[in-house]
Amino acid sequence: MKQLTIDVGGTFTDCLVLEESGQLQRFKASTTPDDPTRGFFSTVEKAAGHYGQTLKQFLGDVEQIIHGTTLGTNILITERGAKVGTITTKGFRDVVEMRRGIRNLHGSMFDMFVEPYRSLVPRNLSLGVEERTVYTGAVLTPLNEAEVRAAARKLLDKGCTAIAICFLHSYVNGENERRAKHIIQEMAPDTYVTTSHEILPVFREFERFSTAVVSAYIGPALTRYARKLQS
Repeated sequence: MKQLTIDVGGTFTDCLVLEESGQLQRFKASTTPDDPTRGFFSTVEKAAGHYGQTLKQFLGDVEQIIHGTTLGTNILITERGAKVGTITTKGFRDVVEMRRGIRNLHGSMFDMFVEPYRSLVPRNLSLGVEERTVYTGAVLTPLNEAEVRAAARKLLDKGCTAIAICFLHSYVNGENERRAKHIIQEMAPDTYVTTSHEILPVFREFERFSTAVVSAYIGPALTRYARKLQS
């Protein structure tokens, strides 16, 4: 049985085939940005041809496929991601905008002549709802489910196709985030919903919130790709 390692990059899709003997064979094809699955199978077909097999025969001899890709990074840097909204703890809608006070790559919070980067989520698409979990994990204020539904409806009506849920101290107890996600998925099953405690369960709001937003931004496209590849 063979093993494959495939990397879909911005320009090329590379495939390594590990044979039972331990020998490595290398194959390369152009990446197809409009549909990366075509580039994926193009390089696999080259590998199949090397062994004198059809694609189906070759994949029948494959025990494992390890897949890496820069698709998410490319979506992020070319700004081709989903329209994202966030639902957060009331009073903390500006966490992603405020960052940690660092305005630029040089790490200066005092240089007023350097414009800070543009957030992936405009302020009007970041909404607060009543809830509060404290640092011990205790739920001080239960989730206001009516406010979650109202916030989600506003974001959906504004065209958001992905929503990041970011509540305080959810890394200790993600109960309120899980419930909010469930509510949104009931309202809009096709909307991509992510929660900060699933993505980066660490303390410090900016790191957790911003990572959840990036996940929501690239998630729909990567999910479509993965599902098509699997099918």
